[in-house]
Amino acid sequence: MKPQRAILLAALAAAVPAHAAVTCFNQQNLGIPATTEGLYINFLNGVSAATGAGAPGFDFNPYASASTTPPDDLRFYWGTAATGNAGVASSGATYAVLPAGSVVGPSSEFTREGFSGNTSAWTSGVSLGYLGMRFRNEASSAINYGWVQITTTPPRGFPVTVHGWCFEDSGASIAAGQISDAIFANGFDS
Repeated sequence: MKPQRAILLAALAAAVPAHAAVTCFNQQNLGIPATTEGLYINFLNGVSAATGAGAPGFDFNPYASASTTPPDDLRFYWGTAATGNAGVASSGATYAVLPAGSVVGPSSEFTREGFSGNTSAWTSGVSLGYLGMRFRNEASSAINYGWVQITTTPPRGFPVTVHGWCFEDSGASIAAGQISDAIFANGFDS
């Protein structure tokens, strides 16, 4: 009986998937320069820099566009199309400001639009808003879903502060504001 029990336990252990985790980089409070380079951020390791080379494998680049009319509006760049990185859209190329609890996952609508993306919901001024996102996790090659908490200032979005971000490392959906498997936050006060 004991060998059968061991085989059964081994089979059950193999059938149960590894526990996924919510990974967070909170209290970052990154000031985004109002320049055409902005700040490059790698969601997986938390590295940020004023150039893409300074943050190898960057996933997100908020910046001030020189190509908009009028110039200097906040825009989002997601790197090369091969990464699959993108932000949640309310429709088309319009970036959404998500309320806490909004689900970000495979069924969300995404946009990768950079200088032609519509960031008007963000440039009008947002206090602790959530930008849903997806990015290719360079450690696992899987697409991960998450959110970035951002504060912006009217009328162009600057100054901009990226307070932090969280993502679900298994590729499963995550709720905006979710900082663990069971806790939701309004900001990173906990």
